[in-house]
Amino acid sequence: MRPLPVPVEFRLPGPEWAGQDPDALGVPTAAFLALRSGWADYSPVLTISGGWREDGVTLEQVGDESLEVLAAQASDVRLVERSRHGSDRAPALTQLMSGTAVVDGATHEMRQGQVVTAMVDLAHPDRAIVVLYTVTCTASQFDVVGREFQAFMATVKPVAPPGVPAKG
Repeated sequence: MRPLPVPVEFRLPGPEWAGQDPDALGVPTAAFLALRSGWADYSPVLTISGGWREDGVTLEQVGDESLEVLAAQASDVRLVERSRHGSDRAPALTQLMSGTAVVDGATHEMRQGQVVTAMVDLAHPDRAIVVLYTVTCTASQFDVVGREFQAFMATVKPVAPPGVPAKG
C-alpha cells in the first residue's frame, strides 16, 4: 500500500473483497485497491487515495474534480446526490455519481460512491490532507455494494504516526 499523508486502518467489508496491486491494475494514484468477487459481469472496485492540498480547494471542488475524472471515463455522467458532514477541523463530503461505461466490450450503467475527508491545518487554512474513498460498481450491484461500502467506511480510522500519542 502506498503511504497516505495520514495513515488509516480499516477492514474490508467481507471475504469477497481482496486487496490488489493498484499499479498492476492501472490505477497508479490509488494507495489501496480492492476488488469484489462474486459477479460475472463486473468486479466492483474500492480505492483509497490521498495527498496534501495547498490550494485552498473546498471539498465540493474536490468532488467536482472527481466528477470530471469520471466524465472522462464514462458517458452521461451526473451527480446523483452530495452531502457534507463532519466539523470545520475534519470535514467530509459524500457523493454518488452515475454514468454509462463500456467495460470489456459490454455497456454498463455505473455507480460511483465517494467519501472525501479532510484534515485542515489550523495554522495554514489553505493546506489540508485530503483522503478520497471510492467504490465503483454497476447500477444493479449498488444495493449490495453500497451497503458494503458503508460498512467499510464505518471501520476507517486515522492512525497516529509512530512517536505521536493517540488521542482518545
